[in-house]
Amino acid sequence: MANALTDRATFAGVLAQLVRNRCASGANRTSRTGLQATIPVSERPAVRRGVEALIEAGVLAIHGEDIGLTPDGSQFLAHVQRAQGRKSDLERHQEDAVALQRVLEAVEHDERFEPYSMEDVRTLPARLENYRSHRTRAGFSMSRWAIAMVVLVLAIIAIYLARR
Repeated sequence: MANALTDRATFAGVLAQLVRNRCASGANRTSRTGLQATIPVSERPAVRRGVEALIEAGVLAIHGEDIGLTPDGSQFLAHVQRAQGRKSDLERHQEDAVALQRVLEAVEHDERFEPYSMEDVRTLPARLENYRSHRTRAGFSMSRWAIAMVVLVLAIIAIYLARR
């Protein structure tokens, strides 16, 4: 039977999963700023504080501007996924009960993991997907920009030739 997660562990797990999802393309790490840029502005401070706390707890490692899961972080994320009744999507992780307990205690004692609203935390991944798709639909796509630039260049050439 899976252990129930506390609110703080759930929030930390969602943040760790966000980092894992950004690294899913085969990379071991992702841009910290790039991750935060995908978050709605109103939620960025909570996510930034949570990511900083995950780094201090040893769940994430920082490499310059990039962040990635540590071995303890992979174990923590696997624990969170099992507690939520999901199969771990991590290929392999070392079982270290002492390290996992240390991470869980660090999460429970860090106020930065206090969720602003559990409903907001649980729906964050789905809302981020909706936010990303809305952002890409709202702006000009690259093909539209290219077409607009071609039309602009042709208009400038036509005006130049008309004045000649």
